[in-house]
Amino acid sequence: MRAIKQVYIDINKTRGLPRTYRFNQFVRWFTILLALFCIAYAGWFIFSRIAAETTTWIKIFPFVIIFFAANSLMRNVFSINAITFTEQDVSFRFIARRKVTISWSTMRKFVLASARQRQLKIVYEINGEEKSFPFSIAFPNILEVVNAIYEMAPQMELDEYMSRVIINKDEADKQRGEAADADS
Repeated sequence: MRAIKQVYIDINKTRGLPRTYRFNQFVRWFTILLALFCIAYAGWFIFSRIAAETTTWIKIFPFVIIFFAANSLMRNVFSINAITFTEQDVSFRFIARRKVTISWSTMRKFVLASARQRQLKIVYEINGEEKSFPFSIAFPNILEVVNAIYEMAPQMELDEYMSRVIINKDEADKQRGEAADADS
């Protein structure tokens, strides 16, 4: 357990900046192309193979395929594709949305958002206006990402969940001291 925690301490110094985390591009693009193919095939099937005497199940099935394929397509196109850390800010990039860039100095809170899916939310301030940016915890290396964000913006207020997830130097030193006391 100690070795795992040690990896996340001073991660930006250890791994260097700028640094980018991204979804596996082969999987992402294969899923997008497969969803487009399924939608196109279901559309072709509807207009060329369905007749008035076709059973109801055969008439409905292509629409079910289109629904699931469109859902997969939307999730892959509008979810975070890459996160880039620099000395000044963090950028969240998407395939079909504009990127969101948040300066380290503007970050105020880092919380677990109550949503349909588990999401983390960064609350930040621009020109006196408070904004928030939610992102899914289903991102590769999420522990590295959240620890790197907190390392660059230690002024952020953490909720109970995030304070248990974030591993900082003070916490690691305190746990080492407690372990040494327990050993003696």
